[in-house]
Amino acid sequence: MGIQPIDLQTLYSQLDKIGKTQVQQQVAAQSLREQEIQNNKAAAEQRLKTVQGPESGDELSGKIHDREDGSPTDAGAGNRSPHRENTQEPDDTEKEVIRDPNLGKHIDISG
Repeated sequence: MGIQPIDLQTLYSQLDKIGKTQVQQQVAAQSLREQEIQNNKAAAEQRLKTVQGPESGDELSGKIHDREDGSPTDAGAGNRSPHRENTQEPDDTEKEVIRDPNLGKHIDISG
């Protein structure tokens, strides 16, 4: 089944409309991309100008807590005080964090 001459005649008369439509679609897509790039730049500048809070939880931030006897201890070093006051009950949904007590005590200088 070939193309009939009447089909070609109709096709050629509609080519200018199809071309204009395709150009309009390409221009719209390009302007949308440019607008997204501008929005991303503005958001990045805003993030650079503002102070950001920590993204992770406090258990990984390595804060120093005081023991009841007044001596400071590092929460990330694995020294856990058995008489440290725990105000929150452990949830079943909390993730268990395993820490190495020797972490940060040995320095490898072999390169």
